Amino acid sequence: MSQPLLQVAGLTIGFTTYGQRRRVLHDVSFRVHVGERAALIGQSGSGKTVTMRAIIGTLPMPPAHIDAGSIRYDGRSLLDLTKAERNRLKGTGISIVLQDPLLSFNPVLTIGRQMDDIVHFADLRQGRSRSGTDRRALILETLAKVQLVDGTRILDAYPMMLSGGMRQRVLIGMALLNRPRLLIADEPGTALDVTTQAEILALLNRLVTEDGLSLLLITHNLGVVREMADHVHVMEHGRIVEAGPRDAIFTRHSHPYTRRLMAAVPPLYGEAVRTTQNHRDGPALIALDGVCKDFMLRGGLFNRITSRYRAVADVTLRIQPGDIFGIAGESGSGKTTLAKLLLGLTRASAGSIRIDGRDLKEFAGTEAFRRLIQIVYQNPGSSLNPRRTVAQQLAVPLRFTGHEGTAIPQRVAALLEMVDLPRTYASMYPHELSGGQKQRVAIARALSVNPRILVLDEPTSALDVLVQATVIDLLHRLRTELDLTFLFISHDLSLMRNFCNRVAVMLRGQVCEQGPTAEVFARPKHPYTRALLSAIPVLSEAEAALKPQVTQAERDAVLATTTALIPADGNPQDRNA
Repeated sequence: MSQPLLQVAGLTIGFTTYGQRRRVLHDVSFRVHVGERAALIGQSGSGKTVTMRAIIGTLPMPPAHIDAGSIRYDGRSLLDLTKAERNRLKGTGISIVLQDPLLSFNPVLTIGRQMDDIVHFADLRQGRSRSGTDRRALILETLAKVQLVDGTRILDAYPMMLSGGMRQRVLIGMALLNRPRLLIADEPGTALDVTTQAEILALLNRLVTEDGLSLLLITHNLGVVREMADHVHVMEHGRIVEAGPRDAIFTRHSHPYTRRLMAAVPPLYGEAVRTTQNHRDGPALIALDGVCKDFMLRGGLFNRITSRYRAVADVTLRIQPGDIFGIAGESGSGKTTLAKLLLGLTRASAGSIRIDGRDLKEFAGTEAFRRLIQIVYQNPGSSLNPRRTVAQQLAVPLRFTGHEGTAIPQRVAALLEMVDLPRTYASMYPHELSGGQKQRVAIARALSVNPRILVLDEPTSALDVLVQATVIDLLHRLRTELDLTFLFISHDLSLMRNFCNRVAVMLRGQVCEQGPTAEVFARPKHPYTRALLSAIPVLSEAEAALKPQVTQAERDAVLATTTALIPADGNPQDRNA
């Protein structure tokens, strides 16, 4: 094989904090050749991001210090370059696509301004000079390359005006503006639903093939690695414990850690990992009948209502006591809006919602309602107050429900034990906890008022597969011990298939299919459900052969059949109008 484009050899990195030195990378070595798709995989804290930051030159030094090793790009030692030389290489030699596209943008600048700045400052570093017209032409050409044909409209838009998939495409376009040779993709699909993720991964594959890019994919999504990578490097505790061609890693892996990673991925087909035992028939705990939610769109000189966007359209569901009821669908399908309706955070425009036999309009917002239903949010880092200790976070709902004095610390200790955290964690702040520990605190806070219903809104999407497995085990145990009912909202269908006993699939605000999970997954009736299942990355050829085959034309036809934009006069129009 030719000379590697990127060569990391014996890289050893430590951090010094509070006077103590701690080594986080140990003798890390790997190569990325021209036109190769290499993957660096492992759970959170394994050293993937530290390795990436060392390559692109963004390690905080101090407290970070490189104790040994080398990083060579196209034969040049990156560690021996000056800061100015490293800056000239960024974007032109090595570019990066980060995990969360929204956090990668400046929210107060248009997309066009941000992309123009990238080209302009790269020109300054390279000693070139291009007119604004030439830079704009390059930007529009790059947006077309990442399949964003309406470039003029996108350049005038702000980041929050674009969908997640569009933002990720723009981010990839930004990384490609100055024609780099190596693209580092750090969890490029984690924040996206399965169909959008599949489109982004296909785009990256095409760019590698057509433009001769080299790709370093950093992820904990093993299904994505199997579909994308040529060569795989497995990291654990700052060491590469196993490496080899993709097929060898997935079919003949030998290290125990690699086996643990593979075993933690919920299978999409085959025997279900779990079965639901305490589902009970009888009166529904949650009953939705013909529920709709419209959002008013305003415009014109007098800010009048010009149309109504229907986010939830005629949803009818029954959730029994003891259910783990899954709501699946793409971003924008209405899942979170439906959860907000159930929590009383917004009112339905039509239809009725009854919880435990009572009309939601009668008791939403009361103490009885807050004791009945609670929510666990997607990102525990943003749902916890960074200025409060764990004990203070858990004490807030306790005070609202009548706990006083010594009863509060006693209840806090009991809640921590309930979610398998030591009592000593009560004095810690969120930044001192791992992602899985933060989510356990969020679950403990939701359980503090002894609810009967938990709404779980993407509770594991920010976690790696091993931590996800421990959180799911915890939820199963709590559900059995506390007799809970779960409403589980997710776009991770593999997890949903092994966690939920019933599932509903939403498309543009409507429930297009629902039923027992095993039946929906084994015999999907709606084309959109088949499209979702076909987009899920799996770990073996046997699972891939079982996935339903759906053409893009069939998927486009499904999307064209649903309307969601209703003008003020009430006559339906196409959502894309």
